[in-house]
Amino acid sequence: MEDRFTNLKIFFSIGLSALILFFVNGKIKFDLYWLKNIFRPQRKISSIKIDYNKILTDVKPEDSFVMANVEFAPIPPTLTPTPTSISSPTLIPTKYVRPTYILPTRKKILPTIKPTSTPIPPTAVPKQIGDLPVSDPLKQKYYGRQSGVCYTPEYFIRYYGGDVSPNQCYANVRANVEANLTTVSLLGRNLQVHKLAAPYFQAVGDELAKYQKDNKTFNFPSKTYTINTIGTYVFRCNTNASTGDSWDTCQSGCVIGTHAFGIAIDINWEENCNGCSNYDMPDEIVDAFERWGFRWGGRYKEIFGAKIDAMHFEYMYDLCKDVN
Repeated sequence: MEDRFTNLKIFFSIGLSALILFFVNGKIKFDLYWLKNIFRPQRKISSIKIDYNKILTDVKPEDSFVMANVEFAPIPPTLTPTPTSISSPTLIPTKYVRPTYILPTRKKILPTIKPTSTPIPPTAVPKQIGDLPVSDPLKQKYYGRQSGVCYTPEYFIRYYGGDVSPNQCYANVRANVEANLTTVSLLGRNLQVHKLAAPYFQAVGDELAKYQKDNKTFNFPSKTYTINTIGTYVFRCNTNASTGDSWDTCQSGCVIGTHAFGIAIDINWEENCNGCSNYDMPDEIVDAFERWGFRWGGRYKEIFGAKIDAMHFEYMYDLCKDVN
């Protein structure tokens, strides 16, 4: 009997010792973890990574399209471009509000974008061009990483779509844009663009007109170049950022692009196709557009790591000038 009682005491002692060791060990680990986190430097939250392949590329190589109202422009008898006298719109919101960061998504919902600032009157009286033409295009905000803030459907609609909340199929946005289109003469064509961006398109046209030989041929210092295809305004979705047919603005995955607002132009898309590393865009055309506030798709890869879109130029100066 005494031996059995002794065995029970030994068993009980072992069990109690194990239990105490378990709690003590756990407490030591907890304390060490707690102390370690006190002295561990806090990690900063990383910034949002922008997928520029989704938001920058526009027209696929096979997406050949004919723009509306494209006509040949007559060669002017005298070419005396005076770009410094061209007027420009004032596009500064009455109260700047930093926008919500928006990227194209593939959610099956109709985009609902609420206006965040006072609408800019379509009939705003243009004023003298301020900082344009620029002497250092690559230092502009639209060539920086912060351009992902101003390159959004919200900004496009705010500045060029009447600042409306889009309804079904963007019908009200389209109506507002088309009510504010005007014609400019550029590279031998009469092209439709938004009237708030028209002074800058026309400045480019005036600058390049001195090289014009006929309606399609230009004798640039770098090369003789023929303009075969050219287009500006067409109301459709961004081809690469949308989930369905880019011509179907009623699709739930439509992400409206810059062509739909009359602030973009594509030149010779067969020779300068989207995603192609070989292109023939003359330096003179690139330089003229960049001087007047346009961003060139041919720089997408070197600056953003996105696909080259050498046919594409888009007016970005006013959209991004107030973004920090």
